[in-house]
Amino acid sequence: MLARTLWLIAALFLLAACSDVRPVAKIGLIAPFEGLYRSTGYAALEQTRAAIAGAPAGQAALIPLALDDSAAPQRSLRAAQKLLVDPTVKAIVGPLAPAQGAAAGAAIRGAGVPWIAPYAVDPAGGFADPAVSDAWATGLVAAAGSAARGQGAQVLVLAGDDTGWPALSSEEWTTVAGMPAVRLAGNVGDLAALAGDEAIFWLGAPDAAADFINLLRPVYPDMPVWIGLGGSDPVLTERANIDRKLYWLAWSNSLYNGWAAQHTSPTPEAFLVYQATQAAIDAVRGAATSTVPWHVELFEYGPDGVSRPFIPGQAGAVD
Repeated sequence: MLARTLWLIAALFLLAACSDVRPVAKIGLIAPFEGLYRSTGYAALEQTRAAIAGAPAGQAALIPLALDDSAAPQRSLRAAQKLLVDPTVKAIVGPLAPAQGAAAGAAIRGAGVPWIAPYAVDPAGGFADPAVSDAWATGLVAAAGSAARGQGAQVLVLAGDDTGWPALSSEEWTTVAGMPAVRLAGNVGDLAALAGDEAIFWLGAPDAAADFINLLRPVYPDMPVWIGLGGSDPVLTERANIDRKLYWLAWSNSLYNGWAAQHTSPTPEAFLVYQATQAAIDAVRGAATSTVPWHVELFEYGPDGVSRPFIPGQAGAVD
């Protein structure tokens, strides 16, 4: 009995010695864990956990605190408000899309907690408040405009819900795209207002993009459609009748290939969450932010629904 008691005491001391007694710093994550985009949310959580696990030990123990927004702006706002009530939340990552980011940002700004929106990159490196810098959006539109001109399009039509995107005029978007740019009224718009020499740049969510594509293709089977954000989301391929001329864009940097080699299903969107979490960790610890510049990568879907890099002008590209 005495031996067992001594063993138990020793085990308790060993457990106490191994316990992490550092203060806790939580990294909040706002993402969809319920509803249509739940697989996207859990992929984001996986990358937040991976970035935290790979961070060097610091004075505070880092743990994630994930809240669901179901990809709905009002839920994003409530999730942000809940995170801000917790004094151990030292940084917030997400939401994952501009419409939700606009809602959450209204609560987070001015709260003194670093906020990293994964879609809002700073092309020079790191991330920026999407309300302060529009380079994340103009960079995507500029790349799409260049590619669309190479495809023979004469006009770039901005379609879909533009909540959270920069409120630029048609003249300003024309300057960004390097070609005439017009806004298609409404989230879907009037297809009769389109012409055969145009290309679409989709501003909204992937599910709405799929609905739009399914309406567009019987009328304009050869009109190029460029998805601005969320182009690799499975919701798009599950719901859209993909035939041809479906393209998407994403921000990336020179660290992507090394990261992708360690993942079975690497997507640029997941990489953005990983990088955003690293930026949040740096902000919590007062470390220098990343100076690795970002660039826009182009992709296309084949008739088989498989995505591959798009290289303008290359023989064999899907068109």
